[in-house]
Amino acid sequence: MKALILNLGGTSTKIALCEDEKIILKETIRHSTEELEGFKKIWDQYDYRMASILSFLKINQLSIYELDLFISRGPSVKPLESGVYEINEAMVTDAKSGEFGQHVCNLGCAIALAFAQENGKKALIADPPCVDEMIPIARYTGLPQITRHSYFQALSHKAFCRFIASKLEKDYRELSIVITHLGSGISCGTHKNGKVIDITNGLDGDAPFGMDRSGTLPAADWKKLIQSGNYTNEELDYMLNGGGGLMAHLGTNNGEEIERRIEQRDAKALEVFEAMAFQVSKAIGAAAGAMGGRPDAIGITGGLAHSKHFVDFIKKHVWWMAPIYVKPDIDELEALSSVCIPAYFGEIEIKDY
Repeated sequence: MKALILNLGGTSTKIALCEDEKIILKETIRHSTEELEGFKKIWDQYDYRMASILSFLKINQLSIYELDLFISRGPSVKPLESGVYEINEAMVTDAKSGEFGQHVCNLGCAIALAFAQENGKKALIADPPCVDEMIPIARYTGLPQITRHSYFQALSHKAFCRFIASKLEKDYRELSIVITHLGSGISCGTHKNGKVIDITNGLDGDAPFGMDRSGTLPAADWKKLIQSGNYTNEELDYMLNGGGGLMAHLGTNNGEEIERRIEQRDAKALEVFEAMAFQVSKAIGAAAGAMGGRPDAIGITGGLAHSKHFVDFIKKHVWWMAPIYVKPDIDELEALSSVCIPAYFGEIEIKDY
């Protein structure tokens, strides 16, 4: 059995080829700011991302007709319980609608289904970002018209928790763990007894600001910006998701480039970088507070966890709470294969969307 696994991120397309239960080939295709800046909307990237995947297959002398299963990182769709789901037209329609948020991983869902339909095979996702385990009181805001939503990198959160639990020689369901994922958007979650009872939403502006997300904004000032008439709806959406955060302040969402600027004594780059780390530190504290006691561990993952400067800043602020585990590369391709391949063979339930 051969499976193609896709993980589309803000600035990368990660691809793996799996034979039975073993990944035999991996590649990460990087997409520069210059390549992506022409795409104002997520779905404008569909043909571009599809072409990069087809190029990978061609270079490795593979055809979609040789493949038995197509797996994608899950899309932004209606709230779901955790697990494995078969991709269908209803899922792709909801992903395209934008009703539940837009992220480039939505494209992976559509591409995987297109390949599966062309080949007459299955396409699967697991633990999509819309996994919802929030407790009722975590959903409240100060307005009854607005509630908080669960949207986060569920796949990597859960995989990292299982990793930390193994290090502590305990079951994930016995532990209280704070996980923060440092990606294009930032999520910080309260994992208690195997459930994510509270989570920041790094997509829709309810979180620390991220690589290209605005994060939480002062409501009155955001209202004034909207009412100014200076921006279209599309421009406002782009400020929240794609053009905010480090991108807005420094003109790039590339952490390595920002670190180079800092090494060259760019005071502005240093201040913005540390401001972002400061917000993450506060979010970790808030996530710990939601537990009602000290966490057993704090986990820091995601691409920006490669930055020693960024992680050290966070450690200086939260070291006293719990042991800190840093694992930048939670392999989401491995995480997907570890549940979707057994599901293909009937060992795990495949749920209907």
